[in-house]
Amino acid sequence: MSYLVLARKYRPTDFSQVSGQEQVTRTLANGIKRNKIAHAFLFCGPRGVGKTSVARILSKALNCKDGPTPNPCCKCTNCREITEGSSLAVREIDGASHNSVDNVRDLIDSFRALPAPGYRYKVYIIDEVHMLSMSAFNALLKSLEEPPPHTVFILATTEVHKIPETVISRCQQHIFRALAVDSIITRLGFIAEKEKLKVEEGVLRMIANQADGSMRDAQSLLDKVQLFCDKNISVVEASRLLGAADKSKLFLLSEAILNKNARQSLEIVASCFETGIDTSLFLKDFVSHWRELLLSQIGGEALLLDTGVSKDHAERMGVQVKEVSKVRLQRLVQIAREGADSALRSNFPKYALEALVVRMALFDDLSEGKASSPSPQRGLNQSSTTQAGSLAIKKGEPQSAGITLGQKNIKEEKIQNRNLEKQEGENSYDFNSFVHFVSEQGARFIYEHLKRVAVVEFSNMLLHLKGSEFSINYLMRDAEKANVISLLEAYSNVKGWSVKFEIGPKKAGEDEGSILHIEKMKAQRQKEAKCQDISSHPKIQSLRKMFPGSEIENIKIKET
Repeated sequence: MSYLVLARKYRPTDFSQVSGQEQVTRTLANGIKRNKIAHAFLFCGPRGVGKTSVARILSKALNCKDGPTPNPCCKCTNCREITEGSSLAVREIDGASHNSVDNVRDLIDSFRALPAPGYRYKVYIIDEVHMLSMSAFNALLKSLEEPPPHTVFILATTEVHKIPETVISRCQQHIFRALAVDSIITRLGFIAEKEKLKVEEGVLRMIANQADGSMRDAQSLLDKVQLFCDKNISVVEASRLLGAADKSKLFLLSEAILNKNARQSLEIVASCFETGIDTSLFLKDFVSHWRELLLSQIGGEALLLDTGVSKDHAERMGVQVKEVSKVRLQRLVQIAREGADSALRSNFPKYALEALVVRMALFDDLSEGKASSPSPQRGLNQSSTTQAGSLAIKKGEPQSAGITLGQKNIKEEKIQNRNLEKQEGENSYDFNSFVHFVSEQGARFIYEHLKRVAVVEFSNMLLHLKGSEFSINYLMRDAEKANVISLLEAYSNVKGWSVKFEIGPKKAGEDEGSILHIEKMKAQRQKEAKCQDISSHPKIQSLRKMFPGSEIENIKIKET
C-alpha cells in the first residue's frame, strides 16, 4: 500500500522536527555531544506526543555512520533502515503482547550478541512498558542496572505510576508534555502547506483544541478532514465532521446569557445540535469559552493572545465582558464548570446542557445563594419561635417542675443603630442591605467578615469600615479588597468606589455596631424578655405560693 497517513508521513526524523518537547530533545542532544549516553531511558507522557518518534531518532543518532551525533544524516544505510523499521540493531517490542517473564528471558538471551555489522549499539525500544508483569520487571532489573556496553534500553509508557520504583531508579527519566495548541497549529500549518490544502482560518485551531495535546490525534483529524472536504477545508464543513461547536455560536450563546435571554440561549443550543455536534465536545468548548471570557476581563487582550486566542476573538471577548461585573462573571464561570461536569455524567447530557444555559441566563443578583447563604436581614428582622422549657424551684432541697407554656408573641424591639439605618440623601446606602447582597452573590468569606465589622461611613462612593485586626487584615488583602469594590459596583450599579479600613481596639470577635454584635444583643434582649414573661406567668406565681420562699434558679428556653 503506497498511501501513508499524515501521522506517519510527517513523523519527525531528527530532533529539530520534534514539536514542543525541547526539554527532552535538548537534554538528549547534549548528552550525545558530550559522550554521556545513559544505558537506559524512560520516556513517559500522554499519547501521541513523540515518545516513540524520539526513541527512533535517538537510535539513529547513536548508530548513524557520522555518529554518535545529535544530528543524524538520515541518508546512510543505518539511518534509512531504522526509519523503515528493518534494522537488525534496533528492536521495537510491544509491552502489551510481550509481558511475561518468558518473553523477558528470551530478550535477555539476545543481549549477549554483538550489534549487526556497521552498528555501534543494540537498541531495545519497549513501548507501553507498564504492561509487563511484576515477574517480568524483576527479571529485567539486573540487565537494566548493568547491561552489556553495546546495549541501550528505551522504555516508553503513558502510565508511569504503574512502573515499579526499582525500574524507574535505574533509568534516565524524561517527561513528555501534552503539546500546546500553538505548537500543534504550527505543525498542522506546515503539513497543510506541504499537502497544498486550502484551510480556512479557525479550522486548525478547532482540530488542535480537539486533539487535547496529542500531535498524532491532530494529524489523524486533519487527515480525516481533508478526505471529507477535499482540498478546500472550511470551518462549517470541519465542524460538521468533527462534531465541534462553531466559535461564532459560542459567542452568540454567551451574549444571550449575559443579556439574560433564556429563550434565545435555548434557540442557539438547538441550532448547534441541528448541525450534529457532539455534546461532550460542545460542553468542553463551552467551559473553555467562559474561561477565556474571564481571562479577558482579568488580563485583557494581551493575556488572551498569550494563551493562543486569535486577535479578533480576543477583541470580541473584550467587548462582550466590558459591562459585566467581575463577581457575576466569576459566578457564571463557576456555574458553567459545575454544570458541565454534571451534564457529562448525566444519562441525558443534552437536557442537562439546556438546563445549564437557562440557569446561567436567569442568574442575577438575587437568583443564587438564598438556600445556602444566611441572610443578615433574616437574622435582624425575624425572631425565633421559642417555647418554655423547665424550671428549677428550690425550697430546702431542690425540686424541679416542668411547665409547658403556650407560645406568646413578644413585641420585637426596634433596633436603633446609626450604622445600619437607611441614611438620608441620594448618595447614601444601607450597609445591612449591602451585606445581604454579598451573601446572595456567594462571597461567603467576605460576608462573614463584613458581619463582624462596623461601618463608619457608607456614602459618597466611600465605604469606611472599622473592626478587629483579624477581619480588617483579611478585607485589606489586594484580592479581597478588589472583590469588595466589585461587589459595591454590582450593588450600586455605579463605578468608582473606594474602601477605607480602620483597625479597632478589639483583637478578635465582632466589633460593637457590627451586624453580628447587634444580632447577639437582640437575641439577649429577647431572651431576657422571655424569661421575664415566664417568671411573671400566673402558673409560675401559683407554684411559688405553694412553696413559700422558693426562687427561680434557672430558665432554659428551647428554640424551635
